[in-house]
Amino acid sequence: MDPIKILKRSWQILWSYRALWVFGLILALAGAGSSGNGGGNNGYQYNRNDQPQFNQDWHPEDMPQSFQEAFDEMRILFNEGAHAAGISPQELNALIWLAVAAIVFFFMLGIVTAIARYVAETAVIKMVDGYEASGTQMTVRQGFRIGWSRTSWRLFLINLIVNLPLILLMAVLLIAGVVIYQMATSGETASMPGIISLIGVVFLSIFVAIILSILLGLLRHFFWRACALEGLGVRDSLARGFAMVRENWKSVGLMWLVMIGLGIVWVLVGMILVLITLPIVAITVILGAVIAAIPTLLLAGLFSLFLGGPLPWIVAILFVLPLFFTLAFSPWLLLGAWQTVYTSTVWTLTYRELKALPDATPPQEIPAAS
Repeated sequence: MDPIKILKRSWQILWSYRALWVFGLILALAGAGSSGNGGGNNGYQYNRNDQPQFNQDWHPEDMPQSFQEAFDEMRILFNEGAHAAGISPQELNALIWLAVAAIVFFFMLGIVTAIARYVAETAVIKMVDGYEASGTQMTVRQGFRIGWSRTSWRLFLINLIVNLPLILLMAVLLIAGVVIYQMATSGETASMPGIISLIGVVFLSIFVAIILSILLGLLRHFFWRACALEGLGVRDSLARGFAMVRENWKSVGLMWLVMIGLGIVWVLVGMILVLITLPIVAITVILGAVIAAIPTLLLAGLFSLFLGGPLPWIVAILFVLPLFFTLAFSPWLLLGAWQTVYTSTVWTLTYRELKALPDATPPQEIPAAS
């Protein structure tokens, strides 16, 4: 396998296959406490030197009461803050419902973005593979058609499996944190060795999770392409991708190092491009503000039916901010789209090269029977 040849070919595909840019933009977009001396049994108290120390009288069964007291304090603070800001109870109730609506809206937007991401991932992989196989470029519509398939769902499941180390790490950290907290609040000096051991387990878990994440992140490129290019299921894709990396670990390792080097170069070049494109971004910021002003006016007019003062404008701006940022920084999103498409193309061509290597191996001669 010739890495330089793959890098050059990926560069040619990036600039000649403009339909990939649309899916690159989708991928780039998908990628777009206080303390006090409180009274009551709240788990900790302060000494005269204002140094925090754990309350030895606190027990885990007091946790529901502590949560209730904290909730009451937050409610009082929220109401007093709203009153100090001149917000009436009716407006406060409307703001609460708008916050719920915003949470639902952005949650649904997150689901749509996740779906679009895996559709775009599938489309880019298959479009590059089809272009290399037949020399025919697909349209954006055709790309969406091949991307909207079961393969997208399988890519999501594969990605979920790849991220399992991080999920398990969070679970280990949560459990270890609870155990360390309970041991620290017990007041027993005999628990110090256990606390130190748990802290060691936490650092070891972080180290292992980082190593596994790097390894699985590399393998994911081959898992995804085994699924998208060979039509395999999740389990077969994992087995096929792992087998391909194991059989060609030298070539895969070399390409991985090359991509790390390109990533470092891209960071440096990206900084320069950001500075060069600042005048263009200034123009897109103005255009984004003009375009975003239309939905802002509409939403402000709607919210003024049940909100007064500057609140309709504040809430409307918060709703329209994602649209504004997308339009304002679209040149930088395009730079991210190019990088994403180029990286995906490199790994797709790498997979094709590795898949073709056995075919280039001369057949072994079978000795004639004596």
